[in-house]
Amino acid sequence: MKVTVVTAVLNGVSTIADCVASVRAQSYANIEHLVVDGGSTDGTIELLESMGVSSISSHDTGIYDAFNKGIRLATGDVIHILNADDKYKNNKVVDDVITKLSETGADICHGKIEQTLDTGEVHRIVGKDVDFTQLRKKMWVAHPSVFVRRDVYSTYGLYSEGFRIAADHEFLLRVWSKVSITFLPNILVTMRLGGASNSQVELSYRESMAASIIHGAYPLKAVTRYYFERVKSLLLRWRSNES
Repeated sequence: MKVTVVTAVLNGVSTIADCVASVRAQSYANIEHLVVDGGSTDGTIELLESMGVSSISSHDTGIYDAFNKGIRLATGDVIHILNADDKYKNNKVVDDVITKLSETGADICHGKIEQTLDTGEVHRIVGKDVDFTQLRKKMWVAHPSVFVRRDVYSTYGLYSEGFRIAADHEFLLRVWSKVSITFLPNILVTMRLGGASNSQVELSYRESMAASIIHGAYPLKAVTRYYFERVKSLLLRWRSNES
């Protein structure tokens, strides 16, 4: 089974080398790595060339446009999106996921990720086994851990580029009750804090609310959940600043 790893990057010279190295270190042999660059000007493209990594570079309309470009180019049976500032937890991650997919026959496998601070300290562990109702309430699934069979994209479509941050939540809601899902309770990816959804929390919550309503959530309940999550986020930020 061939795996395509899609990495979207824009001015990621400080992190892309770790990402590439973690892909190359995987014990699973049949991996294709596609790097989709959005027009970097900080030396990212030159660094990739020096590492012998092939990439495509062109202007895009956002991260989900870049994801979709990579998915369209992918030749693997399974596709994993590994962001430029993320890396695999260890060298057996892809092996473990493909074993799980093969054993279960599932269409999607997801697991846990660890979010780290600039110091390398683990901030928290994210990702849990959920059903559709739970996923509609909140994005409990750690998208950087999600491996998807290419046929799922072919059948149900790619990421909706109308979303700036929560297209991953909308995509998962679109397919979750239609395909077979399996959960691997391992930490699969180390994710540096500071990505789009972390730096634009309010927009992330609003878009997730919209995705939930699109996929059947009662609007009043979705709005209530949105305000609850916003207040909780503000309180947590306040406590963090106080400490």
